[in-house]
Amino acid sequence: MKAALFVGGWQGHAPHEFSDWYRVLLRENGFEVDVYDTLEPLENPDNLADLDLITPIWSSARSGHRPEFGTMTKPQEDGLLALISAGCGIAGWHGHMGDAFRDRPTYHFLIGGQFVAHPPGWPDNLQPREDYIDHEITICKPADPIVEGIRSFRLKTEQYYMLVDPSNDVLATTTFSGEHLWWIEGTVIPVVWKRRWDKGRVFYCSIGHELDDLKVPEVTEIIRRGALWAARQN
Repeated sequence: MKAALFVGGWQGHAPHEFSDWYRVLLRENGFEVDVYDTLEPLENPDNLADLDLITPIWSSARSGHRPEFGTMTKPQEDGLLALISAGCGIAGWHGHMGDAFRDRPTYHFLIGGQFVAHPPGWPDNLQPREDYIDHEITICKPADPIVEGIRSFRLKTEQYYMLVDPSNDVLATTTFSGEHLWWIEGTVIPVVWKRRWDKGRVFYCSIGHELDDLKVPEVTEIIRRGALWAARQN
Protein backbone atom coordinates (compact mmCIF):
# COMPACT_ATOMS: atom_id res chain seq x y z
CA MET A 1 0.00 0.00 0.00
CA LYS A 2 0.95 3.65 -0.28
CA ALA A 3 -0.14 6.67 1.70
CA ALA A 4 0.43 10.23 0.51
CA LEU A 5 1.05 12.67 3.33
CA PHE A 6 0.64 16.25 2.19
CA VAL A 7 2.64 18.27 4.72
CA GLY A 8 2.80 22.02 5.08
CA GLY A 9 0.32 24.59 6.27
CA TRP A 10 0.25 26.53 9.51
CA GLN A 11 3.51 25.93 11.36
CA GLY A 12 1.75 26.24 14.72
CA HIS A 13 0.60 22.68 14.12
CA ALA A 14 4.19 21.47 13.43
CA PRO A 15 3.11 19.45 10.37
CA HIS A 16 6.45 17.74 9.77
CA GLU A 17 6.57 16.39 13.34
CA PHE A 18 3.13 14.89 12.85
CA SER A 19 4.01 13.42 9.46
CA ASP A 20 7.13 11.76 10.90
CA TRP A 21 5.05 10.12 13.67
CA TYR A 22 2.30 9.07 11.30
CA ARG A 23 4.70 7.69 8.72
CA VAL A 24 6.12 5.29 11.34
CA LEU A 25 2.61 4.25 12.39
CA LEU A 26 1.64 3.48 8.79
CA ARG A 27 4.83 1.60 7.99
CA GLU A 28 4.28 -0.59 11.03
CA ASN A 29 0.92 -1.48 9.50
CA GLY A 30 2.12 -2.45 6.06
CA PHE A 31 2.07 0.85 4.18
CA GLU A 32 4.68 2.18 1.82
CA VAL A 33 4.67 5.91 2.47
CA ASP A 34 5.26 8.80 0.08
CA VAL A 35 5.53 12.29 1.56
CA TYR A 36 4.81 15.52 -0.34
CA ASP A 37 5.23 19.11 0.81
CA THR A 38 2.92 20.45 -1.88
CA LEU A 39 -0.57 19.79 -3.18
CA GLU A 40 0.54 19.99 -6.79
CA PRO A 41 0.47 16.19 -7.33
CA LEU A 42 -3.33 16.34 -6.92
CA GLU A 43 -3.54 18.26 -10.17
CA ASN A 44 -2.73 14.99 -11.99
CA PRO A 45 -4.84 12.36 -10.20
CA ASP A 46 -4.09 9.75 -12.87
CA ASN A 47 -0.49 9.72 -11.63
CA LEU A 48 -1.75 8.89 -8.11
CA ALA A 49 -4.20 6.19 -9.11
CA ASP A 50 -2.29 3.52 -7.16
CA LEU A 51 -2.67 5.34 -3.83
CA ASP A 52 -4.65 3.61 -1.13
CA LEU A 53 -4.78 6.42 1.45
CA ILE A 54 -4.31 10.19 1.61
CA THR A 55 -3.78 12.12 4.82
CA PRO A 56 -3.67 15.92 4.58
CA ILE A 57 -1.38 17.19 7.32
CA TRP A 58 -2.22 20.77 6.53
CA SER A 59 -4.15 23.64 8.12
CA SER A 60 -5.72 26.94 7.23
CA ALA A 61 -3.58 30.00 6.63
CA ARG A 62 -3.31 32.17 9.74
CA SER A 63 -2.37 35.79 10.16
CA GLY A 64 1.38 36.26 9.82
CA HIS A 65 1.90 32.97 7.97
CA ARG A 66 2.44 32.38 4.27
CA PRO A 67 -1.08 32.27 2.80
CA GLU A 68 -0.16 29.72 0.13
CA PHE A 69 0.31 27.13 2.88
CA GLY A 70 -3.42 27.14 3.62
CA THR A 71 -4.91 27.25 0.15
CA MET A 72 -6.02 24.66 -2.35
CA THR A 73 -6.65 25.44 -6.01
CA LYS A 74 -9.75 24.26 -7.85
CA PRO A 75 -7.72 21.74 -9.97
CA GLN A 76 -6.19 20.35 -6.76
CA GLU A 77 -9.59 20.02 -5.11
CA ASP A 78 -11.01 18.36 -8.21
CA GLY A 79 -8.10 15.93 -8.26
CA LEU A 80 -8.60 15.02 -4.61
CA LEU A 81 -12.33 14.48 -5.09
CA ALA A 82 -11.67 12.31 -8.15
CA LEU A 83 -9.22 10.12 -6.23
CA ILE A 84 -11.56 9.59 -3.28
CA SER A 85 -14.54 8.99 -5.55
CA ALA A 86 -12.55 6.27 -7.30
CA GLY A 87 -11.83 4.42 -4.05
CA CYS A 88 -8.75 5.99 -2.46
CA GLY A 89 -9.34 6.63 1.24
CA ILE A 90 -8.74 9.81 3.20
CA ALA A 91 -8.03 9.89 6.95
CA GLY A 92 -6.78 12.55 9.32
CA TRP A 93 -7.21 14.60 12.45
CA HIS A 94 -7.64 17.99 14.12
CA GLY A 95 -7.05 21.22 12.21
CA HIS A 96 -4.65 19.45 9.88
CA MET A 97 -7.71 18.08 8.11
CA GLY A 98 -10.77 19.77 9.66
CA ASP A 99 -9.53 23.38 9.54
CA ALA A 100 -7.80 23.23 6.16
CA PHE A 101 -8.80 24.94 2.93
CA ARG A 102 -11.55 27.12 4.35
CA ASP A 103 -12.24 28.55 0.91
CA ARG A 104 -13.15 25.11 -0.47
CA PRO A 105 -16.65 24.15 0.81
CA THR A 106 -16.73 20.98 -1.29
CA TYR A 107 -13.59 19.81 0.51
CA HIS A 108 -15.47 20.14 3.81
CA PHE A 109 -18.45 18.35 2.28
CA LEU A 110 -16.01 15.50 1.61
CA ILE A 111 -14.59 15.58 5.14
CA GLY A 112 -18.00 15.83 6.78
CA GLY A 113 -17.32 18.84 8.98
CA GLN A 114 -15.40 22.02 9.65
CA PHE A 115 -13.77 23.47 12.75
CA VAL A 116 -15.25 26.77 13.96
CA ALA A 117 -14.04 27.27 17.56
CA HIS A 118 -12.37 25.83 20.63
CA PRO A 119 -13.76 27.82 23.59
CA PRO A 120 -12.39 29.85 25.28
CA GLY A 121 -10.66 30.48 21.95
CA TRP A 122 -7.30 32.03 21.32
CA PRO A 123 -7.51 35.79 21.96
CA ASP A 124 -4.31 37.79 22.24
CA ASN A 125 -4.36 37.74 26.03
CA LEU A 126 -4.25 33.96 26.20
CA GLN A 127 -0.98 32.06 26.29
CA PRO A 128 -0.61 28.65 24.63
CA ARG A 129 -2.41 25.91 26.55
CA GLU A 130 -4.60 28.40 28.45
CA ASP A 131 -7.44 27.35 26.19
CA TYR A 132 -6.94 23.66 26.91
CA ILE A 133 -10.02 22.05 28.44
CA ASP A 134 -10.16 18.94 30.60
CA HIS A 135 -12.99 17.08 28.86
CA GLU A 136 -14.32 13.61 28.22
CA ILE A 137 -14.27 11.75 24.93
CA THR A 138 -17.37 9.57 24.96
CA ILE A 139 -17.37 6.43 22.85
CA CYS A 140 -20.91 6.31 21.51
CA LYS A 141 -20.77 3.33 19.15
CA PRO A 142 -18.68 0.76 21.06
CA ALA A 143 -19.43 -2.12 18.66
CA ASP A 144 -17.77 -0.38 15.71
CA PRO A 145 -14.36 -1.93 14.91
CA ILE A 146 -12.60 1.47 14.99
CA VAL A 147 -13.45 2.00 18.67
CA GLU A 148 -14.30 -1.50 19.83
CA GLY A 149 -12.77 -2.25 23.23
CA ILE A 150 -11.85 1.41 23.82
CA ARG A 151 -13.56 3.01 26.79
CA SER A 152 -14.48 6.66 27.13
CA PHE A 153 -11.49 8.68 28.32
CA ARG A 154 -10.45 12.20 29.33
CA LEU A 155 -8.02 14.63 27.72
CA LYS A 156 -6.79 18.11 28.50
CA THR A 157 -6.35 19.82 25.17
CA GLU A 158 -8.36 21.88 22.71
CA GLN A 159 -12.02 20.86 22.67
CA TYR A 160 -13.15 21.30 19.08
CA TYR A 161 -16.54 22.82 18.31
CA MET A 162 -17.38 21.80 14.74
CA LEU A 163 -20.08 22.14 12.14
CA VAL A 164 -20.81 18.58 11.04
CA ASP A 165 -22.68 16.67 8.36
CA PRO A 166 -25.68 14.75 9.77
CA SER A 167 -24.87 11.84 7.46
CA ASN A 168 -21.63 11.12 9.38
CA ASP A 169 -21.37 7.80 11.19
CA VAL A 170 -20.34 9.20 14.59
CA LEU A 171 -18.18 7.01 16.82
CA ALA A 172 -17.22 9.39 19.65
CA THR A 173 -18.47 12.73 20.98
CA THR A 174 -17.68 15.42 23.54
CA THR A 175 -20.06 17.57 25.59
CA PHE A 176 -19.44 21.27 26.23
CA SER A 177 -19.84 22.51 29.80
CA GLY A 178 -20.86 26.11 29.06
CA GLU A 179 -18.13 27.38 31.39
CA HIS A 180 -16.77 29.72 28.72
CA LEU A 181 -19.84 30.14 26.49
CA TRP A 182 -22.93 29.62 28.62
CA TRP A 183 -25.28 29.26 25.64
CA ILE A 184 -23.62 26.05 24.40
CA GLU A 185 -23.86 24.23 27.73
CA GLY A 186 -24.77 20.59 27.14
CA THR A 187 -24.06 20.71 23.42
CA VAL A 188 -22.78 17.37 22.12
CA ILE A 189 -20.28 17.62 19.26
CA PRO A 190 -18.85 14.67 17.29
CA VAL A 191 -15.14 13.97 17.79
CA VAL A 192 -14.61 10.83 15.70
CA TRP A 193 -16.58 9.88 12.61
CA LYS A 194 -16.45 7.95 9.39
CA ARG A 195 -18.37 8.41 6.16
CA ARG A 196 -18.42 7.52 2.49
CA TRP A 197 -17.69 9.57 -0.60
CA ASP A 198 -18.80 7.56 -3.62
CA LYS A 199 -16.39 4.57 -3.67
CA GLY A 200 -14.03 6.12 -1.11
CA ARG A 201 -13.96 6.07 2.67
CA VAL A 202 -13.43 9.08 4.93
CA PHE A 203 -12.20 8.99 8.55
CA TYR A 204 -11.76 12.00 10.85
CA CYS A 205 -10.76 12.60 14.49
CA SER A 206 -10.78 16.14 15.90
CA ILE A 207 -8.15 15.35 18.58
CA GLY A 208 -4.55 16.26 17.81
CA HIS A 209 -3.51 19.84 18.53
CA GLU A 210 -0.18 18.55 19.84
CA LEU A 211 1.67 15.39 18.97
CA ASP A 212 1.33 14.27 22.60
CA ASP A 213 -2.44 14.18 22.06
CA LEU A 214 -2.01 11.56 19.35
CA LYS A 215 0.38 9.57 21.54
CA VAL A 216 -2.37 8.94 24.11
CA PRO A 217 -2.90 5.17 23.69
CA GLU A 218 -6.63 5.40 23.00
CA VAL A 219 -6.11 8.12 20.40
CA THR A 220 -3.23 6.31 18.70
CA GLU A 221 -5.33 3.19 18.34
CA ILE A 222 -8.33 5.12 17.00
CA ILE A 223 -6.14 6.88 14.43
CA ARG A 224 -4.49 3.59 13.44
CA ARG A 225 -7.76 1.73 13.01
CA GLY A 226 -9.37 4.69 11.25
CA ALA A 227 -6.58 4.88 8.69
CA LEU A 228 -6.74 1.14 8.03
CA TRP A 229 -10.52 1.33 7.66
CA ALA A 230 -10.33 4.26 5.24
CA ALA A 231 -7.61 2.81 3.02
CA ARG A 232 -8.68 1.48 -0.35
CA GLN A 233 -10.48 -1.83 -0.06
CA ASN A 234 -8.83 -4.30 -2.45
